[in-house]
Amino acid sequence: MKKKATLEQVWIGKMRAGAKYFDQGQPDKATNSFRKATKLCPQRVESWINLGSALLESQRYEQSVVAVKKALSLQPELMLSHLILGDSLRMLGQWDDAINSYQTAVDLERTPVSLNKLACALRSQGNYQFAERLLREAIGMNPSFAIARVNLATLQITLNRFEDAEARLKEVAGLLLAPVEKKEIESAQLALSEHARLKGAITELTEKGALDPLETLLRSTPAEKLQVDENTLSAIGRYTDSARRLTFASSPINNKVPEEWPLIEAMFMIPHVNSVSEYLAVRDSLQQGLNPAGDLLESTNMEAAVLAARSTQHELQDPVKAELHLRHWHVLACRDLNDFMPGHFKYAQNWSPSNPSLQRVDPARASGTLRRFIDEFYQHAAPGLARAALVAMAVCDLHAFADGNGRLGITWLNRELEWAGLAPALFSRELGIRGKLGAARKEVRSNRGNLESLVAVINEAQQFGRFFCSQLAEIQEQ
Repeated sequence: MKKKATLEQVWIGKMRAGAKYFDQGQPDKATNSFRKATKLCPQRVESWINLGSALLESQRYEQSVVAVKKALSLQPELMLSHLILGDSLRMLGQWDDAINSYQTAVDLERTPVSLNKLACALRSQGNYQFAERLLREAIGMNPSFAIARVNLATLQITLNRFEDAEARLKEVAGLLLAPVEKKEIESAQLALSEHARLKGAITELTEKGALDPLETLLRSTPAEKLQVDENTLSAIGRYTDSARRLTFASSPINNKVPEEWPLIEAMFMIPHVNSVSEYLAVRDSLQQGLNPAGDLLESTNMEAAVLAARSTQHELQDPVKAELHLRHWHVLACRDLNDFMPGHFKYAQNWSPSNPSLQRVDPARASGTLRRFIDEFYQHAAPGLARAALVAMAVCDLHAFADGNGRLGITWLNRELEWAGLAPALFSRELGIRGKLGAARKEVRSNRGNLESLVAVINEAQQFGRFFCSQLAEIQEQ
């Protein structure tokens, strides 16, 4: 008679099965096996760690947090648990908690892996100097640790150290890299070569307002630098399909905005103000000679961007002109601001702090993807509210610039409304990127590109804009 397997043997079997599924890239099956292992031996910390890792891999981040916290309750000083917890919290957008978990892991055991993870989290939050020190320490411990060397090389791009970045990219390109790391290096190298090609013309645009030199270079962009990010373009295609399906009740034409609308729109772009009284106070201070700085400077810059965008209606049908004008608006929006690169598309990948799983456009494919959007989707979308929502989502998902994309998206959105004879939108704090607008964008992405929720917020922002203008007119008539 065959001897009955012991509890320990059954548990080992489930753990081995889970590990096999995990290695085969089947995290859901791995999760089932590890979950059974936790039920067999709930006090075995290995079961909970492996379950948390499998849940993380299958993008069930909240469940992963629960599993890893159970592991930590059994053995709180195990570094691996804190790393997995940090990864899950990061993917949930809980950055402070994620950084705390990574820091705890580093405090427990200072290894290349723990240092690299903490460095990447700090980099995403803009703490570049600390991140750089940690990456250098990780490489010092293990010079062949490829991912840390890749991260250090691309960090140099973020820090605008282009020559150093180019040298480091050449070094790591010769290493044995994972496919994702190899792709990141190739993208960064292409993007850096584009920086070298365009920087002179972008400087002329920034310093002299000269558009022609940059347009000439954009029209001669080599084919290998016009590749398309298919993931991003596919998402934009879904938004376009939704825009075509949307129908609206007949809406009265309302383009009666005050002459000072560009400044009003600019003040609400971040927003710096949230009411008529706040706006008037800022406007009066500016008229009295206040020298804007900080977020007020970021706001006032947008007035020039709005004015420039108003004159580009027909030229945006041309893919090259569209890229040219978008870069020009960015130059105007970022004038005299530190830590911005006016007119330059991003040269390193960036992420959404609130939605880390969102795949933004590959830096080397930003130009090609934007132009394909204009050529295949924008040109064929009917003018009006739906196209306004479409461009807002497209600019956000393209995320062609390292920063400033949100305000450019609103700038273009409002021009689409004005060109269609509709009231432009004014986004209060409640309605803006950190409020209903940001929530609507997430809903659009999670609802197969359906733009209805975004259109509803734009409608609300149009109503707020009308209300603001009527209040302003009443005060000025007194």
